[in-house]
Amino acid sequence: PALRNARLHAAEKRAQDLALLHEISREITATLDLDRVLQSVVNLASRALTFDRGAVGLYEKGKCEIRAVSGREKIDPADPALRDLIARAEWAAGRGEAFYLSDREAPASDAERLFVTVYGQDLATDEVRSALYLPMRDEEGILGVLLFESSSADFAGATQRELAGILANQTAVALRNAQLYHQVPMVDAFGALAAKKQALLALPRRRLQVWAAAAALALAALTLIRWPFRVPGEQPVFRPTAVASVRTMVDGVVERVLVDEGSRVARGDPLATLRATGLVNEREATAADAASADRLASVAASRGDPAEERLHRIRGESLRRELALLDEELRLTTVRAPSAGVVLTARPRERAGTSLAEGDLLLLLGRTDTLELEFTVNQRDILRVRPGQEVRLRVNAMPQHTFRGTVTSIAPLPHTGEGGASYPVRSTVPNPEGLLRPEMAAHVRVLTDPASAATRVFRDPVRWARLAWWRLWS
Repeated sequence: PALRNARLHAAEKRAQDLALLHEISREITATLDLDRVLQSVVNLASRALTFDRGAVGLYEKGKCEIRAVSGREKIDPADPALRDLIARAEWAAGRGEAFYLSDREAPASDAERLFVTVYGQDLATDEVRSALYLPMRDEEGILGVLLFESSSADFAGATQRELAGILANQTAVALRNAQLYHQVPMVDAFGALAAKKQALLALPRRRLQVWAAAAALALAALTLIRWPFRVPGEQPVFRPTAVASVRTMVDGVVERVLVDEGSRVARGDPLATLRATGLVNEREATAADAASADRLASVAASRGDPAEERLHRIRGESLRRELALLDEELRLTTVRAPSAGVVLTARPRERAGTSLAEGDLLLLLGRTDTLELEFTVNQRDILRVRPGQEVRLRVNAMPQHTFRGTVTSIAPLPHTGEGGASYPVRSTVPNPEGLLRPEMAAHVRVLTDPASAATRVFRDPVRWARLAWWRLWS
């Protein structure tokens, strides 16, 4: 009866071991996720073996990478604590067959003594007294190493080593299946999508409704909320408006300049005086001739000669008309402003003493209470810009202040540079306080038709896609 009971107990234990192996096999073959397979192997093996540390390493090109350690959800392959374990795993993979160290302190075979000689110090540091190393292989070669280490001597009997060998073979099959699965094109992407779908379906219905409502609101905000699209302006330049050239109307020498650069003048204000010596002399001679003609007419009248009197009277009237014209020309020696504005000419007083002919330029006047701003817009955005749209700008001198203007015109011909064609755009900017100056550096934006956030984000990709489609199929 005792022998029979022992046989029954052994058979029952064998059946339990086979059932355990079947359960482990079903667990590790239930997924094609490589990391999950390896983690399941080292954790479920504790139900068949008693060990302190189990690990699985993948072997490729003579290098072993530890991918799973019992009792740890995540590991860092570069962890220095795994360095000795990796060395022993690479040795076992290179050996190509199962190796069992029964007792580090009392090796039972030459192979064990050699192993202890090489790795004895590392084993002692890791407090490993017995260990089992099982290369996982198939017809294509070694896939990795399944290893178990214990601080107790002879931790695995013959039956346990047999179970561990079967487990290593099952793991090799599951490992190869997972590797082949991941070699299928797009499998990672489809697997990730399937996982996301399952996670989404597992959420409570109420949470899904809240998320759907939030997504709908976000989509509505991205597509329905619109505000002016800002088109940047490049190379902005301020210029005065209503620039007027002040030219001399008579020949002469500049005697005195009455204004300075930046002086504000009204229409008709004197700007400079000319010295026209020839004109003065001519005027005096004409005046003398007119007086002489009047005297001669009086003498002829006293002699009773009406014909000669009439002749001198006519000559005197002609000279007085000529004298009036000369007086008008003399008044033109005072150069006056043709329009209100600001003196733009640099150092105008230095013109004193300059000889000028009729029509020569003396000064430049312009208005700075309203400035013209010229800038360029890239060809991809120029169709959004139209006259009448608002322009907003800031200058480096006053970055806290925003100035506003209005687009007045768009040039039909472009400027061509390294960045491609860009079109000049002109606008007027009110400057009643005189804060802006010509040639100031500015940062310009044109407020064009409203656009949604989605339009702004997808504008460039959509343009690129349309051009690419046209190039492919036109």
